[in-house]
Amino acid sequence: MGWVDNATPEIDAQSDWRTIVAICSVISAFSIAVVSTRLWIRHKNHGLAADDWMATLSMVFALAYSILCIVQTKYGLGLPLNLRPAANLIPYTRVNYAGRPIYQLGISFFKVALLISYLRLFKGTHHNVYRRVVWIAIAAILAGHLGCALTLILACNPVHKSWDPLVPGTCLAPGPSFTAYAIVTIVSDVVVAIIPIPVLLKLKVNTGKKVGLIVIFLLGLFTTLCSIFRYLQIDRIQYGDGNSTMLIVWGVIEFNVGNVVSSLPFLAPIFLRKARQYTSKYGGSSGHHHGSGARRRSRLGDAYRLNSRDAPSQSKGTFATAQGQSAGSAENILNTSADNSIVKSVTYSVRVD
Repeated sequence: MGWVDNATPEIDAQSDWRTIVAICSVISAFSIAVVSTRLWIRHKNHGLAADDWMATLSMVFALAYSILCIVQTKYGLGLPLNLRPAANLIPYTRVNYAGRPIYQLGISFFKVALLISYLRLFKGTHHNVYRRVVWIAIAAILAGHLGCALTLILACNPVHKSWDPLVPGTCLAPGPSFTAYAIVTIVSDVVVAIIPIPVLLKLKVNTGKKVGLIVIFLLGLFTTLCSIFRYLQIDRIQYGDGNSTMLIVWGVIEFNVGNVVSSLPFLAPIFLRKARQYTSKYGGSSGHHHGSGARRRSRLGDAYRLNSRDAPSQSKGTFATAQGQSAGSAENILNTSADNSIVKSVTYSVRVD
């Protein structure tokens, strides 16, 4: 018995169901692993925040969408329209109808998760205009994707014609409506990717770290490419053989890659720290480590300066940032030795996010 219901072995052999099932399974498993790791790290170190819950919701919706896509292959997804068994029409359209709003709402969740993380990163800073822009983007993206989802749900009159095409009635023209959905998706992808760039460019970190942060956020533009590739399949569905395999595949990739990208900013520091530990342990001799320590002290000296013990802006310790703010560490210079030499004691407090 073949995979496609009510299909002959010859038709079953022509179906792309193996490709769809493989991509849905592999990329969903990878996405779940990445997001779950992010949630575990966040729960362990800080507790879950609003962006983590949005990432969780997006992960659940992505999994549901992948499962529905796999189910559709049982009823003919992966075949041209003229080869799909007629007996599978109603089951196929019902599952397809269920997946549409899940996709549209779900892809908004990972974008909102990223935007909320932007707000949290700059909480308490002077970037008030930036925060207002982020809030406007959150509202616009949620409204845009919710509007697309409702349009998909109510696309036909009567509504049940969407999952029962044989019922008399009318539906929105697929070409213009899918173009509108694609515009909302692509514009929101670009907005989410570029919003943090101006602030990241102003960060007072070394160039390598700054470039790394920018690259991580620009990876979100890959979802834009997926949206474009997905949109290009509309012509084949409307005017070609009707095979929607690549439309579904690009949608699944976009959804799950978006979930991965939204978690990368939280995982990248962990992987970098592990890589440095590995390099420190296995990468060189003691002389190499001494040099690394000297470079670290040099960077520390660049970031901080010593203030006078009598400086009015500082009442505790003498270790201050270059802007004169306390950095959570103390450095005391004491003239208490018998030979009147300077004795310096340094206490560092380190906080790892």
